[in-house]
Amino acid sequence: MTFKQLIAGIAFAFGYHQTAVAQCTVQAIAQDTIVPCNGSTTLSVNGSGTSVLAFGENFNNGVPVGWDFSQIVTIANNTCGVPSIDGSAFMWMGNQSVAPRVMTTVSLDVSSGGNVCFEMRYAIQAQASPCEGPDLASEGVYLQYSIDNGSTWVTMNYWSPNGGYDSYMTAWNQYCETIPLAAQTATTKFRWTQLAVSGAGFDHWGLDNITISATIPNYTITWLHDNYTYPTGVYTGNNPTPVSPTGTTSYIVMMSDSTNICYDTITLFISYPQIDNILENDPTCGSNNGSLVASSSGGAGGYTYSIDGGLTFQPSATFTGLNANNYTVILVDQNNCSDTLQAVLSGVDSVDISNMIVTTTTCGLNNGIIDLTITGGTPAYQYSLNNGSTFSASPVFNNLVPGAYQIYVEDANGCFDTTSATIYPSTNPLLGQTTSTLEFCSLQDGSITTSATSGVGPYVFVLHQGASLVATSPNGAFPNLQSGSYWVTVIDQIGCADSTQIIVDSIPAPVSPMTDTILCNLTLQVFGVVSYTGSNWSANTNEINFSNPNGPNPLITADTAGIYLINLQDTVCSYNQTFSLTFVADPFTAVIDTTLCIGETATLAAVQQPQNVSYLWSTGATEPTIQVTTPGNYIISTTNMCGTIIDTASVEFYFCDIELPNVFTPNNDGNNDYFQLIFYGGLSTFECMIINRWGNTIREFADPAFQWDGTDENGNTLEEGVYFYVARTVTNGGDEIEKHGLVHLVRE
Repeated sequence: MTFKQLIAGIAFAFGYHQTAVAQCTVQAIAQDTIVPCNGSTTLSVNGSGTSVLAFGENFNNGVPVGWDFSQIVTIANNTCGVPSIDGSAFMWMGNQSVAPRVMTTVSLDVSSGGNVCFEMRYAIQAQASPCEGPDLASEGVYLQYSIDNGSTWVTMNYWSPNGGYDSYMTAWNQYCETIPLAAQTATTKFRWTQLAVSGAGFDHWGLDNITISATIPNYTITWLHDNYTYPTGVYTGNNPTPVSPTGTTSYIVMMSDSTNICYDTITLFISYPQIDNILENDPTCGSNNGSLVASSSGGAGGYTYSIDGGLTFQPSATFTGLNANNYTVILVDQNNCSDTLQAVLSGVDSVDISNMIVTTTTCGLNNGIIDLTITGGTPAYQYSLNNGSTFSASPVFNNLVPGAYQIYVEDANGCFDTTSATIYPSTNPLLGQTTSTLEFCSLQDGSITTSATSGVGPYVFVLHQGASLVATSPNGAFPNLQSGSYWVTVIDQIGCADSTQIIVDSIPAPVSPMTDTILCNLTLQVFGVVSYTGSNWSANTNEINFSNPNGPNPLITADTAGIYLINLQDTVCSYNQTFSLTFVADPFTAVIDTTLCIGETATLAAVQQPQNVSYLWSTGATEPTIQVTTPGNYIISTTNMCGTIIDTASVEFYFCDIELPNVFTPNNDGNNDYFQLIFYGGLSTFECMIINRWGNTIREFADPAFQWDGTDENGNTLEEGVYFYVARTVTNGGDEIEKHGLVHLVRE
């Protein structure tokens, strides 16, 4: 609650001059209104002194009210089409207001200072009267004050028109000016005046919502419980001394000056920690699986809990793994304030199948018995032989068929115990069909397979060979056996047995004496292969043919010489043999006759083949290639295991030269159309130049196979006449030859 003492003066409705006395408001504030046990909080204050409205005018009465002097003005809400900020009526200095345009207040008491606030707008330059705005620097509005009843005026501010088009000045805006110290008297007047005007039809402006407020007096704020006082004029802040109430307590703050006083009270409450509730989960079925879960509130937080009389504490409100007992739960908050609450856990004993008697069937009848004895738990019990799918109230089950049973017993509290039991039949097992597979090639891949019926499964199958135990099997399968006679026996779970004798026969492995072979002809007759299950011959290429690919000893024929891989397979015995069969081709070579320039070295190269083993020339050389410089016949022979072949090359040398014609007719008749070499051969380099009668070179050639068609380098046709040629060459034998002469170009 806030207590206020107001001293009211004479007041008038807003819109005209009024006089009022200041009042105060103070608010007591606490950092926390609910304080934890053993805790403290900080008090603070927020005070204010209401400003005095010394003068107010909003022109909503339709005429100026409370002014000492008022120019003839227009008051409306739509002058010049620009509404005021609040849309209400405003004062307009239009074409009825002559210079000087002045609005002067009555004398006001602003001795404590304050502010002058108002809304103002200039008309826009060059618009039609009464909406024509000021533009000259001297045509703006002054705000002035006088402390000698208007004899002299002092300017507080001046607003220049800034050329008449300033969008800020031509819109409604609020302005506030602080009352200067010199103007702070009890009889100060204020005025708005436009001293320079171009005429009644020009430089118009308006005012609205004028307020002149006086500054609040100086107050002092004091807390009454410890007499702490803030400095005069300080209206907000903390009390530096925190309070620590021990119960519900009220604190009062006072704000006062020499004439006014106001109060406020704040009440603080104490919050104690408390355990609101404890959820009790009893242990079940004889286990230590009970739990307590506490719910707490109040105090300073930071709770810790204990259930062992305060010996140990934990931050969690949950206690697990508890047995049946009486518990005292202690709560302590971070300020060491506490609370306690009692809790009780009641235990439930476990149920136990303490004894079970199983009686097996006899004589092949469904007369098995299961008899159960139960201890512990809470009667009445329920009994099940199918793991709880169905229940019986009796612990004795009669006339049971052989098989496995899942025993499940449950008491009145849902505690349970389980076990299993098997009732066996009373018949002997019987072997079913027993078969064997062959052992191939002494690979111990024979097998015996059998099965059993009746008796008490699961079975054990035993395999003997004579008095020796060979193997046992849970399913009657015996793999990886060698040939011979065996006894197969099946034994059930109660020791009953049945036996039979069976033979595992064998097939011997094939015999193959094949080895890698090299031959000069293209055939091989196979001998010595013996197979009991058939043969399968194959090669790594279709160049090999077999007279009988499924017979033991085929004739192998090759289309061409080469190295081949031959494979013999007996798939029944998983037998494979691979050998290499090489058919060597007859040797072969050849050498080419050669004609060369005198002085040139001839290279004779014999044709080489992969089957050739050695080479021998008539010169005694043993390489496939030789160099010769003299004419004659050169003989080459090559040899391998299948024979020898010989060839001869004739080598001749001649004098290399060039020969050119002395006339040609480039008319495209296919006869003598070009100037070219008539003969050439064995040339290493060559060049030829064609020169006209004036000594100018018109064509050049570097290829001995050149053909000049009677044109220049640009393809232009040359005229008939005699041309000079120079031809130079170096033969492969190193001879240099130069020839020159005349050639006649004839166009027919």
